[in-house]
Amino acid sequence: MSQLKHHFTYITTCKGRLAHLKQTLPRLAAEPGVACVVVDYDCPDGTAAWVNANHPNVKVVRVTDTPGFSAARARNLGGAAATTEWLGFFDADILPAPQFFAEVLPQLKAGMHFRAQPLTRQTWGSVICRREDFELVGGYDEIYEGWGVEDDDLYEALKLNGVVAAGFAGALLSEVRHSDELRTRFHPISLIKSHRINSFYKQIKFDMMSLMRAPVPEQIRRSIYDKVRKEVLAESDGEKKPVKVTISLASCQIAPPRPDPSLPNAEHAIITRRLQYVLHMDAASARDGAITF
Repeated sequence: MSQLKHHFTYITTCKGRLAHLKQTLPRLAAEPGVACVVVDYDCPDGTAAWVNANHPNVKVVRVTDTPGFSAARARNLGGAAATTEWLGFFDADILPAPQFFAEVLPQLKAGMHFRAQPLTRQTWGSVICRREDFELVGGYDEIYEGWGVEDDDLYEALKLNGVVAAGFAGALLSEVRHSDELRTRFHPISLIKSHRINSFYKQIKFDMMSLMRAPVPEQIRRSIYDKVRKEVLAESDGEKKPVKVTISLASCQIAPPRPDPSLPNAEHAIITRRLQYVLHMDAASARDGAITF
């Protein structure tokens, strides 16, 4: 497989998962023709020191003085450190089979991104894509906080940019089993609440992208996320009332049918636009979603 050198980079992140990394990285670091990047995201286990001592051929990216964990930022840092055409993002607890690279790498084709099929909860965040496509969509959206959905965001962004979803055999990946408590160890909000906030934000973001036919600027995305987070947390521990979020869009001007200097500016009409979202914390209370006017 020497012909695959500088073709593919395996990227993983670690914060409190060194025990998992010790099971997965040795096999990957020894894979001919595959580069490896490990992001030590202020890991309390001393991940960087262990990797440097045991696998000096593996590139380490260190993040310090960061008590929380951002999967999106960690993966972006790993992607930025890679120089190969193809990037593979895998959690530290995901173990590719010995034949994984021999079977998967020959399948890689431009214009596609690859995930395990069938998907499982454990392999959901594993993805292979071209570095060019990853950079085109801006990588993972670092607005996301807590657990989940930043990976779904990336997959949807890739597809919107014409990067077709494809699959490889899911049986080629296995997982080091662990609890949900470990998944959210460095997140201040519970898994369910994080997932609701992030899913709500993602829906609004992609709706706005569709309407604007352009990416949503970071400052606006941050404002939307903060609004969603505040509203969901305010209700999620209470009576589970519906959470309502309204987003104002830029207004549109309707000019007269043809230029006419005799018409005053007052003849121009204005359309104001707002998107209203309602998150039903109790699904049974939601309407059927029919379109109404």
